[in-house]
Amino acid sequence: MSLAALYFHLVVRTKNGSMTIPEADKGDLYAYMAGIISNRGCEALIINGTPNHIHLLIKVTPSTKFADLVHDLKLGATHYIKTHRARFADFEGWGKEYAVFSCSAADRTRIISYIKNQREHHRTLSAEDELRRFCDMAHIDYYES
Repeated sequence: MSLAALYFHLVVRTKNGSMTIPEADKGDLYAYMAGIISNRGCEALIINGTPNHIHLLIKVTPSTKFADLVHDLKLGATHYIKTHRARFADFEGWGKEYAVFSCSAADRTRIISYIKNQREHHRTLSAEDELRRFCDMAHIDYYES
């Protein structure tokens, strides 16, 4: 029997970092995104964000091709948004890039808490500064796209 616990913290931004995900409608979008993840045999442990970016903590299977999962997630979320255009009138699309960080099972609780408190974090920290900080912690060179 093969056993695996593979966790990834994914951050996706709206196109140009535009504030286009309404607070009142984000819950339905997140539930739809969780369904896409589940349909791929993975599990969304938490999804939360702000009007210009979304954080997800995802438990994946060993056979998951992560880039394909992100592609399907963005494509499916865009379809959902287009079918609910009145609720997401200003949405122009997703940014081309995304950020993903591997994490241990031991870090799950801390990361879930971090993602849960997005509104609080972004009172004093911009999405760009947050991403720079994550990249520094992961020893990834941050670049503006």
